[in-house]
Amino acid sequence: MRVTGTRQHAAWQLAEFPPVENVASGIWSVPVPIIGNPLRYVLSYLIEHDTGFVMVDPGWNHPDSWQALTSGLAQCEIPLAAVTGIVVTHVHPDHHGLSGKVRELTGAWVGMHPAEDAFLAVQGADAMRSGIEVYLRWCGAPASHVQELVASRPHTAQIEPMVRADRRIEHDDIVDAPGLTLRAVWTPGHTPGHLCFYDESRDVLLTGDHILPRITPNVSSYDMTSNPLDDYLASLDKVRGIQPSEVLPAHEFRFADLDARLADLAEHHRERLAEAERGLAAAGPAGTTAWQAAMGVTWSRRWPDLASFQRQAAIGEVLSHLRYLQARGRAAESDVDGVGIWTAVS
Repeated sequence: MRVTGTRQHAAWQLAEFPPVENVASGIWSVPVPIIGNPLRYVLSYLIEHDTGFVMVDPGWNHPDSWQALTSGLAQCEIPLAAVTGIVVTHVHPDHHGLSGKVRELTGAWVGMHPAEDAFLAVQGADAMRSGIEVYLRWCGAPASHVQELVASRPHTAQIEPMVRADRRIEHDDIVDAPGLTLRAVWTPGHTPGHLCFYDESRDVLLTGDHILPRITPNVSSYDMTSNPLDDYLASLDKVRGIQPSEVLPAHEFRFADLDARLADLAEHHRERLAEAERGLAAAGPAGTTAWQAAMGVTWSRRWPDLASFQRQAAIGEVLSHLRYLQARGRAAESDVDGVGIWTAVS
């Protein structure tokens, strides 16, 4: 993998905000801050077509984020009114939070994969809070952690309803804008309806959170049945071989040699699967909960140093690896008084 966004990379290393940039002919990158998040910002992209611009991932719903987005547009000399369409790689609030405001002020349509729109159809603050509580208890989280997590979600972008789709974008669709050859690639795993977008005329691939240059995207099971790691690893194959001239991710910095990065990500998950299996073997017949398994996995920080929401992401990721092993007959799950217990299958 080769870093191409050198100014973005330098800013990342210095913990500074990256610049607004014209990253390719007719494509601009505008960093939008994510308040209170170590990822710092999402990279929103403006892509020119014959009659205006498509905006990809407007960013987090916060006054400071809105100020950064509109200031970035001004630096690009792009009027907000020139935005005719909004496409979101996925509906996490750091990507989709501002879509409603942009639509309201411009009349632009909002497009996403049907699975993301279906997720929005059933979400609400009370439902999310209740579902997370049940899920965390099933994963074996201590009551104190459950209470801490529920109390630690203050950002309005996480509880206010996000806008539904005006247009549903399927795998291999060309985004409907005149003169634009922006092809959607359905890449489930990070979310069920995650989309990447390949600009065929400019030979660049927008990867959202599917492929990032420095970190591995979170691939979590947040229910008792899904197998997102299976989906994610298959989605790596969907973009393998495209080898665009440049990869435009939603965080961090631009890079080239996509296939090398795909190999790194696949190897990371092979190592994490092996670590999960070792944890199951060490637990013996008594088994382990997802919470206990997550405590034994190697993270970028020590387990005691992880914030409450980071612990939720950690147990979700471990659970996705356990479920992947279960689907291959290498792990078994049982319910003991409402708690999932995982054991090795020899």
